[in-house]
Order: sequence, then structure tokens, then C-alpha cells
Amino acid sequence: MIEKLVAMQKQCNKRSFLDRPKVTPWPQSQDLQNREVRQQRFAHFTELAIMSVQEIVDFAKQLPGFLELTREDQIALLKTSTIEIMLLETSRRYNPSIDSITFLKDFSYNKEDFAKAGLQFEFINPIFEFSKGMNDLHLDEAEYALLIAINIFSADRPNVQDHDLVERLQQPYVDLLRSYIMIKRPNDHLMFPRMLMKLVSLRTLSSVHSEQVFALRLQDKKLPPLLSEIWDVNE
Repeated sequence: MIEKLVAMQKQCNKRSFLDRPKVTPWPQSQDLQNREVRQQRFAHFTELAIMSVQEIVDFAKQLPGFLELTREDQIALLKTSTIEIMLLETSRRYNPSIDSITFLKDFSYNKEDFAKAGLQFEFINPIFEFSKGMNDLHLDEAEYALLIAINIFSADRPNVQDHDLVERLQQPYVDLLRSYIMIKRPNDHLMFPRMLMKLVSLRTLSSVHSEQVFALRLQDKKLPPLLSEIWDVNE
């Protein structure tokens, strides 16, 4: 099961890597007042976000059990978990040596780059702090894949109808993560609860993200339809 989850994730990531040339180039101009440059930076980040959302949806659909849910519950789970999984994926791409986050192997961004794209430091700083904390745990691909699966099958999400089924689908992934950690880190009895606490931290980050989306709308930055739909933004 673990090998299958990791292989599924790699396959989803590979599709995004192949789409990399389609992303709007990051402008080389340092002119912060140029409207066209600002729009190009924003487009660059939103296109990366779209690719990430597509990866997450593809991965979720392949998870054993996900397609047993009604379409309504699938949508409810994805709408609320997507930003949290995006933040998890962001944290695994954090490079502490340059305090930057790298997407698709070649695109590296520091806090100032995120700000240039229109994000607020009230959102940027928590992302980097969370990423540093995750980096300190030194998780491997299997642990990330299991955390993502556990996050997707969260029965307490808004608008979920069949809570019992979602809980039953989540439990094998929780048990698998616990067993995996016991084998890989037999002397670290706190690692399992520390990992689950990171999922709690993601809930807080998700609420900060909602504030960021609202701030972007005040800046008259229009999100692409897919992001508007997944984040429940009414343009």
C-alpha cells in the first residue's frame, strides 16, 4: 500500500513537471510599480497553484476508498483539504539553506518573491514557519503521502454527509502511518502525535489563507475559475 501511494504521487507530480513550459514566465523586471509585471507575477503563481490543485485531485481519485464516496462528499472533502495539502506540498519543497521554496525543481522563491506576487506577509510568514517545522521532522515520501491521505479523509469537513464512511476510510491510513513510524523510528515515541499535530496547524493556516484570498479580491486580483471554485470565491 505504501509503495503504491508513493508511486501514485510521483506519477501526479510527473504530469505537472511536463506542463512546466506552459507556466507564465516569472518576469525579470524589478519594477514593483509596473502593473503588467505585477500581473505577470500573479499569473505565474496562480498557474503553479492550478497545477498543484490538479495533482491533488488526481491523487485523491486514485486513493483506495475515495471513489466509494458520493460525488457530493468527494467535492466537500477536496474543497476544504486542497489548500492544506498544497501547504504540505509546499513544506516538502522548502530549502533551509536558502530559505526558499522550490517548485518543479527549477522555480525557487523567497518571502520577497511571494510578496511581489501580491501575497501578504501575514500569510507568507506562517507558510515559511510551517515549512521550517516540517523540514525539522525529516519526513520521507511515504510519510508525506500518508499524511495527505489522512488529511483528505477528514470527516469533520463542512458539508460532508457520510461521516461514518469517511472515518472508516481514513482509519487504515492512520494505522499504516503509526505502524510505519514505529518501524522506521522505533525510539521516537512522539513522532506520530507530532505529525498529527501538524494537520491541526494546517487548519489554522487554512483560515489565514481565506483572509489572504479576501485581500487579493480587494486588490482586484481575479483568481482563475478553478481556484475560485475550489476555494469558494464568488467573483
